[in-house]
Amino acid sequence: MVAQTLFELAGGSVAIRRITGAFYERVFTDPLLAPLFRDPGDDHAERLAMWLTELLGGPAEHTASRGGFVVMRGAHVGLRISNEQRQRWVALMFEACRDVGMDDAFMRRFLPYVEGGSTLAQRVSWPGDERGPR
Repeated sequence: MVAQTLFELAGGSVAIRRITGAFYERVFTDPLLAPLFRDPGDDHAERLAMWLTELLGGPAEHTASRGGFVVMRGAHVGLRISNEQRQRWVALMFEACRDVGMDDAFMRRFLPYVEGGSTLAQRVSWPGDERGPR
């Protein structure tokens, strides 16, 4: 049996875009998270979908069109993400996954990506000379 990538387990690009669309519907109405986003008119859902597609084993869309990890990391610099904001981001991501019908097998395998990615985003969001909420 060939192991499925998480991208395949999710249902491919269409499913990933459903997750990120449902996620950002929540983010932009959430008083704790909305202030982190400079321009809600930007296509945040599409950019996150490209990132997740690549991260979860699909085509390297984000690297090809946006620059990959360095760009994603840089987008969080200076945001000063709090513990509460990081935890809320994780909670809303999993709400979005449930709402679009992701199953438990996907959710279990997706958890380390969400926790690890949100922790990294939080860490780089604080200046090096400040401890922040680490």
